[in-house]
Amino acid sequence: MNFLFAAGAENGVIIPGDTNEVIWGTISFTIVVVLFLWKGLGPVKVMWHARIDRIRNEVTSAADTRAAAEAKLAEVESNIANAADERQRIIAGARTDAQTVKAQIITRAGTDASDLKARGLADAESAKLQATSDLQSEIGVLALGAAEKVVANSLDAATQNELIDSYINSVGASS
Repeated sequence: MNFLFAAGAENGVIIPGDTNEVIWGTISFTIVVVLFLWKGLGPVKVMWHARIDRIRNEVTSAADTRAAAEAKLAEVESNIANAADERQRIIAGARTDAQTVKAQIITRAGTDASDLKARGLADAESAKLQATSDLQSEIGVLALGAAEKVVANSLDAATQNELIDSYINSVGASS
């Protein structure tokens, strides 16, 4: 071991140069270290712990923000799914409403057609009755005119009976 010390220094000792310088340097270094440990270590520890706390708070805040973002994402995805379900429900409701309206329109059209047919038949029957009434009135006018001619010519009983029978036959044939 002596060999190693001898190889590193000229005087055969590992401590180079002046021994007084080494001793006073060591004492100065020790004083600086003691002062640092006595006065400087507390603030360094405070700074160190403050930094650790700040980093911990930032990590916690980031985790909270991430959790909030994931919750918001889940809410948005749920809203999207609900919107898709709502869209399907609205479309199904619209189809049902369309079928109902279609059935109502068809029913109303059938009822209107039946009413129109019934009115047409009633109008035709009314027109027929009106035509019959008009015809009977015309026959009455013709019969009155014929009666006036007959009265103008004195009729015998046979001619009078023949005229009444022909009038009755003509009235019976028209109704």
